[in-house]
Amino acid sequence: MFIIKKDKMKKTILLSAMAILFGLFTNSSLFGQKAEVEKKLQEYGIPKGIFEDNLKDENANHSFKIKTTTITDQETKVEVGFFDPTLPDGERWELISVNGSEPTKKQIKQFHKEHKTSENSGMGEPEDNDWKILDDNDSELVISFRYREENLPHKYKFLAKCTGKVFIDKNNKKLDRMEFNSNGPMKVKIFNVDKLEMTIKYQLEESTQTYLMEKEDIVMDARILGQTVEVKTISEFSDYKKVR
Repeated sequence: MFIIKKDKMKKTILLSAMAILFGLFTNSSLFGQKAEVEKKLQEYGIPKGIFEDNLKDENANHSFKIKTTTITDQETKVEVGFFDPTLPDGERWELISVNGSEPTKKQIKQFHKEHKTSENSGMGEPEDNDWKILDDNDSELVISFRYREENLPHKYKFLAKCTGKVFIDKNNKKLDRMEFNSNGPMKVKIFNVDKLEMTIKYQLEESTQTYLMEKEDIVMDARILGQTVEVKTISEFSDYKKVR
């Protein structure tokens, strides 16, 4: 039989109570940030769905044309493609040309492998406990967040290993851009990447008050044949048409 002294018992009870209170305070603070962020987004008329809508293929509302330029110190490749969410799963993305010429079967296969349309049902849902207001000054609101990997479309799985930032222009109450910075090594398309920086600029479709991707810039340090090479990809989105 163990005998616990009263002072020791009191200390144990006090430490347990403090641990419980700390846990409650921590959880409240974390989820409180999410509530505060959602309140700020609503205040400036920014839909919470902006974190999800532009990444999904499943149930997307717009078709569009995409021009992607990939630049290394050895070559520049320009791909032109088209996306139509009304087509059957696996046929929504089409590669139209590569460097101005009709794409080869190998290029088409690689294009579809990168987009994996049959797996693109994710919607890019952010983690509940990773919302944070980084800055809220007279002209700009900056919010940080991270995505849940299981909810991301195949072509954007790498964003789960990045910290994202949302920049809102408070003067015109519009979303300006999103930025992502890698937190460690990752795989992006065919590249093994040590470091990545990504910026997405948006345009507002006035008639539906919908934010659409305008330009996506990625700069990454990729390992190619044992060497670290800077790779830049610039994706430009155009000819949006509402199809749903």
